[in-house]
Amino acid sequence: MKWLAMFQCILLDLICLNTYVMIIASRGMGKSMIVAAAICVRCILYPGLEVTVAAGVRSQSTNLLNKIVEKFMPDSPNLTNEIEDYKVTPSEAYIKFKNGSVVKVVTARDSSRSARTNWMIADEFVQIPKDIIDKVLRKFKAGERTPGFYSFPKYKNYPKERNTETYISSAYFKWHYSWAKFKAYFKSMIKSEPYIVCGFPYQLPVSAGYYPMEQIREEMQEDDFNEISWSMEMCSEFYGESERAFFSFTDLNSVRRITRPIYPRPMYAALGDPKLKYPSKEPGEIRLLSCDIATSGGAKNDATAITLLQLLPNNSGQYIRNECYMETIDGGHGQDQAIRIRQLYDDLDVDYVVVDTNGVGISIFDQLVQDLYDETRGVEYKAWSCINDENMAARSRNPNAPRVVYSIKASASKNSEMAVSLRDCIKRGKLRLLINEIDGVELLEKSKAYRKLSVEEQVAYQHPYYQTTAFVNETINLEYEMAGQNIRVYEVSGMRKDRYSSLAYANYIASELERDLRRRSTDEFKYAPRCVSTVEF
Repeated sequence: MKWLAMFQCILLDLICLNTYVMIIASRGMGKSMIVAAAICVRCILYPGLEVTVAAGVRSQSTNLLNKIVEKFMPDSPNLTNEIEDYKVTPSEAYIKFKNGSVVKVVTARDSSRSARTNWMIADEFVQIPKDIIDKVLRKFKAGERTPGFYSFPKYKNYPKERNTETYISSAYFKWHYSWAKFKAYFKSMIKSEPYIVCGFPYQLPVSAGYYPMEQIREEMQEDDFNEISWSMEMCSEFYGESERAFFSFTDLNSVRRITRPIYPRPMYAALGDPKLKYPSKEPGEIRLLSCDIATSGGAKNDATAITLLQLLPNNSGQYIRNECYMETIDGGHGQDQAIRIRQLYDDLDVDYVVVDTNGVGISIFDQLVQDLYDETRGVEYKAWSCINDENMAARSRNPNAPRVVYSIKASASKNSEMAVSLRDCIKRGKLRLLINEIDGVELLEKSKAYRKLSVEEQVAYQHPYYQTTAFVNETINLEYEMAGQNIRVYEVSGMRKDRYSSLAYANYIASELERDLRRRSTDEFKYAPRCVSTVEF
């Protein structure tokens, strides 16, 4: 194993020598290779060892075994000679050694309760629910490995081997159980108990030549650089929202329930999967397209954020608000942005468009209230008008234009109202967001048509999930202060809030429409025919 750097050799020793191991590692440090090497070492040196590998996504588990089969075995005749049989497929994955040791992949779910193991490895364990770890994976443990020499009388009282657990992942949010587990391991470690917990930030793989420093610089300078994700994935630092945070990550994460985005209609045709069809509107459904406008691009500036909010009426006279699609535009000419809004209006069957008309947003509004020609599609879009502001409606080039646009002119009091309303809808579960990108990609990979796409094409279908995560990161990083009777929500230095603003605008208009819905429901009840006129007792 000449390819091992010094820090990897140390990590290999720690894995093999400790009963409970937790590794918080950055991307690019080769943690999968190290764990795969540790599996080979222990399976060969300890005959009859049973090893199970589990992960939040099954393909991550099989990745460890693929390292052994595809990377190690071709370069090591000695290792190949130790292995009796192997199979690595999505449905079944195992490696059997000639000495009776075996490593197998299990799925991190309730159905895996019957498995047995001497060494449980949880890869990317932050993606595995805590109850699955506690009630399923940790219960895998069989009796201790019993080598043949225990049958000799002189070894009758020889200490038995402990079954072991290894947890591997990048860092995550402090609200998550992994942070409490990390701290518990640390406290046990400093008491000299058989626990080890260690973090490996990106500086280690950079120093060993595994991750080019130039690539680090380039990633940090990208327009969509996310400081929170970087601190967790590359710096091995758990992240918790500020004490002055207005929104809670726990609340936001709890409403990530929407499994499928509503993609623009052309994306369904391009995918060509008969099982994935463009969702038609439900009775009473309203779709809002909300836009927070920016015309200057770059990493230090906000981007234009566009959000599709689906409103579904319930029996209580309220709208359930589903965030079903989100995209951003990194600046650009006002006319180009207006044309993109018109395209999405058609592609997503939108009812109303919400536009921030303060500042640079007025330029986009003025484009939307005049005729536009889309050269890409060869379509002419007729002018719109404003619904909620007669002064803004007067800017339309066509006095009889359909009233489609809601104008948002944010003031201190309105910003406060929007922030409070958004938080309230999140806490009450009225607002629902797309699921996280890991679960979203796993769902997409069930489509054969999706798997046939190029990586670049696949990214387009993953994009709404990543955008939603970016929205969550933006939102939990917002701090607040009291300004008179109002709450002022603001971004900390270096952060954005364009996605937050886009969704906050949409939610604000959704509340306005909800009041209209309740008013209509009340009127219908008021004028409903009476079935009983008089009841005498």
